[in-house]
Amino acid sequence: MSEFKRVILIGVGLIGGSLGLALRGLPHPPRVIGVARHRETIEGALKKGAIDEGTTSVLDGVKGSDVVFVATPVSSIVDIIREIYEHLEPGTIITDVGSTKAGIVHAVEEFLPPHLHFIGGHPMTGSEQAGIDAASDSLFKNAYYLLTPTSRTDTEAFQRLHSLLTAIGATVLAIDPDKHDKVVAAISHLPHVLSAALIGLTQKQMAETENLLLLAAGGFRDMTRIAAASPEIWTDICLENGVAILQAIEDFQRELGDLSELIRKRDGKKLARALEEARRARLNLPSILKKDLTRLWELSIPVADRPGVISDITLAIGRLGINVEDIEIVHATETSGVLRLVLSGEENARKAAAALREKGYEVNIRSIYNREVR
Repeated sequence: MSEFKRVILIGVGLIGGSLGLALRGLPHPPRVIGVARHRETIEGALKKGAIDEGTTSVLDGVKGSDVVFVATPVSSIVDIIREIYEHLEPGTIITDVGSTKAGIVHAVEEFLPPHLHFIGGHPMTGSEQAGIDAASDSLFKNAYYLLTPTSRTDTEAFQRLHSLLTAIGATVLAIDPDKHDKVVAAISHLPHVLSAALIGLTQKQMAETENLLLLAAGGFRDMTRIAAASPEIWTDICLENGVAILQAIEDFQRELGDLSELIRKRDGKKLARALEEARRARLNLPSILKKDLTRLWELSIPVADRPGVISDITLAIGRLGINVEDIEIVHATETSGVLRLVLSGEENARKAAAALREKGYEVNIRSIYNREVR
């Protein structure tokens, strides 16, 4: 991995602060500079150990940066990048941590010059708590971190950012930005809306049933925990990804209507079948595999040095839900090279190789542990 020397965090709350702690905990850490609107936030991040230095001036903060993480509410991300990009050195990588992607990615690519590299990002982790006090150096360990490359994404910039995120323990997946917003609307944004609605319903019933919340069991607490998250952040998310969230709500209403009908008809057999299918699906959610050298397989792919090749390959693998453990580019000539991807598990490696071969790529696959070529 090409080591970063100077990393800028614009926003040092839960996510930004946790990034700082994780980065500073690396064997050869970069210098981490925090940027925040208020001096007390900077002081809190310094006291926590999340940054080496801080400033309230975004333009002063980004000078000489290798990579800039914009860890602010989604509604401000594009404006911040628009403000800073003319003050960045050529080759600087810009990324964000917003939980909506399409609008941000497409807007930034409209004005960002080719000598700067933007790669949308979304760590699928967090807490109902907010602020630097809730930051943790382990927040990203074994957590999915989504990157959203496009046809304009620079290959080496993607590889360097991917390697940095892997180094702090994240499981990195690539996904198309438009598809990202549809997926997270269902698995992340809808649950928050439902949590808020359930709390709202209970509050209304409090007028009729005193101390109802005192009776709340574990299931209720689990389902409503995320309703305690920042309303400002979630207002931004709901407005930014409104179309996809509304579609997810409509889809959920249909599912809820189907269950309502089974209960109304007292159809115990179909109701039990529906609940069993849900139980089985929940139990089959993928677990995090521990990284084991004996499970690692390498894919070597000769590629032309052209725009879009990295997004084409990583998105094809991301669509399979397969994490790329490591990525390396070996340049053979100025116009071509070999892309080396490390995956966990022979089955994953075979699936990825088959998908790439279908797209016309030449793929060599081997076990890293025993050097067996397939």
